[in-house]
Amino acid sequence: MEVEIISKEAIKPSKPTQSCCKVHTLSSLDQLAPSIYVPVLLFYQAPSTPHEQHANNISSQLKNSLSETLTHYYPFAGKLKEGVCIECDDEGAPVLEARAKKKLVDFLTLPKLEELSTLFPDDLQWRSSKNSSVLAIQLSYFDCGGLSIGICISHKIADVCTIATFLNDWASHARLSGDDQFVIPELELTEADVVTRRYVFHPTKISELKHTIASDPKALKNPTRVEAVTSLIYKAIIQANKIRSLGLVKAYTLAQTVNMRPRMVPSLPRNSIGNVVWYFPVMIKDNDDISLERLATQMREGLVKLCNFAENVEGKKWLLMAAELQDNGSEHSMDGAYKVSSWCKHPVYEVDFGWGSPMWVSTAEYPYKNNIILMDTKDGKGIEAWITLDEEVMYILQSDEEFLEFASLNPSN
Repeated sequence: MEVEIISKEAIKPSKPTQSCCKVHTLSSLDQLAPSIYVPVLLFYQAPSTPHEQHANNISSQLKNSLSETLTHYYPFAGKLKEGVCIECDDEGAPVLEARAKKKLVDFLTLPKLEELSTLFPDDLQWRSSKNSSVLAIQLSYFDCGGLSIGICISHKIADVCTIATFLNDWASHARLSGDDQFVIPELELTEADVVTRRYVFHPTKISELKHTIASDPKALKNPTRVEAVTSLIYKAIIQANKIRSLGLVKAYTLAQTVNMRPRMVPSLPRNSIGNVVWYFPVMIKDNDDISLERLATQMREGLVKLCNFAENVEGKKWLLMAAELQDNGSEHSMDGAYKVSSWCKHPVYEVDFGWGSPMWVSTAEYPYKNNIILMDTKDGKGIEAWITLDEEVMYILQSDEEFLEFASLNPSN
């Protein structure tokens, strides 16, 4: 798909940032987060107004409302500095505008994941954000009048809950306009020779999967959607790895992210900004039981343990836990270490700029090994799984009959 950049502009906060707020010091958890851009892509169908008039109106509406929103999210208009702070100098967030020379309905029919990269600003998705702008945006206008909004925001200041909150606040402004300091070493990510595949788990298949897990008298009686789908993916990955490595990988670790805002005591507001997430590990040794029932049970046990810990959470304890988690996983080969991030239940499909909810919300192909991102489907009942693996492991997983019984590879939206 051909995409032509037609403009680039820095959008500044509508009001200058106060002098006392010119430097935003990152929290302990923010300093620990990797310096990469998290990509989110929202697609909207064309409104009834003519194409050119629509594009001009939307451009003005989105830029003006973004400027208003950045007044409240002023660090997002700044630049990262050395991974410990943000210079809130009001330089602004770069906003690119582009023409996508294709109809949106054609693009969404069997979407090609490699083409999504053209809809993000400056190819920043999952790239380094060190000493760069915190936020960058690309508005892409399709031939039919449809629109995509691609954002890349530094993980140093935003987890998925922050991103969803920011997007909904920006959308709200758009609708109204229509009408202790110390340095912590961050997690380093290294690009690898990997492939990303998008699998969709439809609600009926998830119900069948949950029933399969709950049928074991010793298993969870009511596994969540995320627990059920993650158990299936983890099992398929372990089995594929055993075939590929001929049994040389002896242990596996799945690190699952958790939004800690509602789990802390006292709980934090949903709109708390920054990285307020942590992980719990699900560890498997070579001869351990990897039935769906056992994996789902281990996930629930790990979540409960983490939540119990969070009752007395504070910055230094988070860091002690990070060290403990790293030590526990040190014996595990990197080939057997995986991360799963659930973006489910975050209201990204409620991002309404005044012309309705998105037709589809996606992310981008992931350039780092052994990663799974789970996202809601538009109905809020199904799950999209963006799975990134070594090419050989992915090839084996794609032939797993149990996995394919529940998962559909890259269907149309």
